[in-house]
Amino acid sequence: MWLKNLNAHYLLFGFLASVTIIADRLSNHMLKGTIILQVNLDRVINDIETLATFTATPGNGVTKSSYSHEDKLAKEYLKNEMEKIGLKVWQDEFSTLFGRREGKNPDAPVIMIGSHYDSVVNGGAFDGVAGVVAALEILRVFQENNIENDYPIEIIAMNAEEGETFGPGTGVSNSRALVGTLTEKELDTVKNRHGLTKREAMKAYGLVPDLAKAKREKGSIKNFIELHIEQGPVLDNHQIDVGLVEYLPGIGRYKVKFHGSLEDSTAPMASRKDAMVAASKFVLAVNQIVQSLGTGITGTVGEFEISPNSHQFVPDYVQASVEIRTFDKKILDEINLRDRFMTEIKSIQKETNVDIELIEMARIGYSNPTPPSVMSKENVEIMKRICDELHYKHTIINNGTGHDAMIMTDFAPTNLIYVPSKDGISHHPDEWTDYEDLKKGIDVMMHLVYEICK
Repeated sequence: MWLKNLNAHYLLFGFLASVTIIADRLSNHMLKGTIILQVNLDRVINDIETLATFTATPGNGVTKSSYSHEDKLAKEYLKNEMEKIGLKVWQDEFSTLFGRREGKNPDAPVIMIGSHYDSVVNGGAFDGVAGVVAALEILRVFQENNIENDYPIEIIAMNAEEGETFGPGTGVSNSRALVGTLTEKELDTVKNRHGLTKREAMKAYGLVPDLAKAKREKGSIKNFIELHIEQGPVLDNHQIDVGLVEYLPGIGRYKVKFHGSLEDSTAPMASRKDAMVAASKFVLAVNQIVQSLGTGITGTVGEFEISPNSHQFVPDYVQASVEIRTFDKKILDEINLRDRFMTEIKSIQKETNVDIELIEMARIGYSNPTPPSVMSKENVEIMKRICDELHYKHTIINNGTGHDAMIMTDFAPTNLIYVPSKDGISHHPDEWTDYEDLKKGIDVMMHLVYEICK
């Protein structure tokens, strides 16, 4: 009798302990009655640290340029990890890597999750890679928990996002190939630091590009979701766990060259062709034009090259860089910014006798400036709820640099999730995101994918 009561006591104790453990897990990982989904942070750390070893600059940040040896090593690692969880893995005709988890309805449009794994020269371990690893870990968790998804889910791992490799306007290449806006002209004109065009670099990589075959049909992607480090200080400064993006500003870039005459500083004022004076007038003109257009647009002249850059001489040459950011699509319907700049340039030329050249730094096939990229509002609201239920502090962030999500918004419902970046540092060996912060972003993304895959 005593033994029977003792056994009953232990059974009750064990039951209560189990209930306590389950309740604790539910409070942190169960949303609206769903099953428990738990990120394995050790796997995430291993992925990040392993991918960082594939670098051309050991000891000086991560250098993983498009179509390089390091690119191949990283792709092979990701391919192996995808195959471990039973994904169908392939590389498309533009060298983009995919891993597919089939859905109950294989003909349904796919949910596409991921980012890029290439880097700038002497970059960091998290930019882009964090989003690829997030996607990989989500499908590991789905596999472990036998999640049944109605819609197919595909990881996308892109290797040519960074514009630094082939110059301004040449980035986000994989996503542009995917939606069909990358051109043959770009493959044959832009060159990397080794003097190879994109087409030549891809052939050396072992792939003959076929843009027609790399393009997806519109409607074939149900959602595109990307996680990325913020590349800014907002989340880190304010101790916020997750940034949710409603839109990314559009962007326009121009170079303006001012050709004057080199003269000594004693030259008469009336006869001078002072390139710096002309450039200064243009700066004021840009400021006036942009201010006149209201709050839906901003503009900055933020970089100068001056020759001879000496107090003893009248500058004979100045090059200025202009960046425009757009927040309202209507503005671009109502004004041609290039025409407005040219009107001011002609006036300044007449006034200063300085020749002025305006060069558009547009991405081939895109307007300059581009309109803002608007994210799926419905999914933003879902993620707000998920953050609240997980007790993660969140905010809306509608600024930052361009990502592949920017390209995808006109092609499929798209969302972008930010995680904190220490001191806002990115594209640098000191780039860092705390792993617990990254886990929170993955949690939010994972539960969003779980909800919309049904």
